[in-house]
Amino acid sequence: MAENQDEKDKLLDHSYDGIQELDNHMPRWWVIGFYVSIAFAFVYMFYYHFAGGPLQIQEYENEIAAAKSTSQQVQAAPSDLKALTDKASIAEGEKIFVAHTCSACHAPTLGGLVGPNLTDDFWMHGCDFTTVMGNIKKGFAQKGMLPYGNGKPMDESELQKLVSYIFSKHGSKPAGAKAIDTAREVKCKPKA
Repeated sequence: MAENQDEKDKLLDHSYDGIQELDNHMPRWWVIGFYVSIAFAFVYMFYYHFAGGPLQIQEYENEIAAAKSTSQQVQAAPSDLKALTDKASIAEGEKIFVAHTCSACHAPTLGGLVGPNLTDDFWMHGCDFTTVMGNIKKGFAQKGMLPYGNGKPMDESELQKLVSYIFSKHGSKPAGAKAIDTAREVKCKPKA
C-alpha cells in the first residue's frame, strides 16, 4: 500500500507497539467550542461567585418561599363566596364536576367510589363552603386527589359553581352510596 505524501509529512517520529501516529490538527469547530467553554466558565464563575448571582442554595430557598406563598394563596378562599342556587349555575357545576374527573372517584351521583360520599353529613376535611373550595384548590395528594380534581386550575366562579353543585346534592341519598368511614369521617353537615 503506497503512502500518501501528506501522511508522510504528518507522521510523528515515534511509534507505540508498532503503530505510528499522524500529527492531525483538531477540527476548527472543536477548538472554537473548547475556547468558548473556557470563556463561559470564567463568566459563570465571575457572575455567581463575585458579582452576587444567586447560588444554588439561594435559588432553592427562593423556590421554597415562592411555593409556600402560592400554597397559602391557594388555601385562602374568599370568605364572601356563597353557594349558588340558580339552575344554570348548578348545571354548569355539574359539567365542571364531570370535566375535572371528580366523578371518577366520587361517582356521578356523588355517592362515593374511591373517594368519599359527598351527599351525606359525614365529611373528612370540613364542610363549610370556603373550606370545601380551599380543599378542591389544594387537593389531597396523599389520598390521590390532585388540586382541582385533575390538576387543571379553574377560576373562582367555576370553583364556586362546582361547590354549589356538590352542596345541591346534599341529602340526595343516591343508590349504592359508599358507607360512612367512622375512622376518618366526622359529622359535619355542609353549609353555605
